[in-house]
Amino acid sequence: MSENNSGSMMAGFLVGAAVGAGLALIFAPMAGDETRRRLTEGARKLKDGAVDQLGQVKSKIDNRTSDLSAAIDAGKDAYRRSGEKTTSLSDHA
Repeated sequence: MSENNSGSMMAGFLVGAAVGAGLALIFAPMAGDETRRRLTEGARKLKDGAVDQLGQVKSKIDNRTSDLSAAIDAGKDAYRRSGEKTTSLSDHA
């Protein structure tokens, strides 16, 4: 499974879990204070999970950006070196 699909799958799972937990709390027979406390706790956990996921995505983007930048720099160096070799060879002819 690709990283993109696994991230989407995780986000879908988190949203589904939050909706399910919210519905369970709404329909469960308990006091209003307890229900509000549980909803608040569930929302906090969902937010924390989303923040963690966002941090992982940002980290992956940073890593990919660094890799891409290094690849571009290597390509530029290779191009310069090939131009120098061509110039050197034409000077000897």
